[in-house]
Amino acid sequence: MKNTPVQQKTDRNKHKRQLTVLLSFCAALIVLATLEALILANPEAYQFWLTLYPEGNTADYSSIVLSLFLVDIVIPVSLSLYTFISIKKLGTPPLYRLIWGAIVFLAGIRRLLMFQTQSILWYLALALWAILFLVVINIHRLETVPST
Repeated sequence: MKNTPVQQKTDRNKHKRQLTVLLSFCAALIVLATLEALILANPEAYQFWLTLYPEGNTADYSSIVLSLFLVDIVIPVSLSLYTFISIKKLGTPPLYRLIWGAIVFLAGIRRLLMFQTQSILWYLALALWAILFLVVINIHRLETVPST
């Protein structure tokens, strides 16, 4: 049976809301990690780090800041790309929600264990990780239902 043009348009937009919400929170986490890296990559932060590690140099500090940045963005980028590529073909099966939910949960726990309580970015990141976890495990509920 052939799909009518209305059904084809509905199928094309079926996952639009899910993808928009998920990508928005992943983008927010990436922007937050970028802001944090920018804050850490200043002379005052470097001088403070140098008092803690006097044998260190600029290259060491830069590599630490860059490594932290990459660790912070690898999960949101991977989740965004995987979902963007696979959502049309696979949808959001329970295994997707279980695996990515566990990954996001563990990333949020890692962020929690950093205990950067002086930074407002730490609190924002924790909130975004918690919301992203809820979005991932409940993403099937965000699916656009065609109106009949």
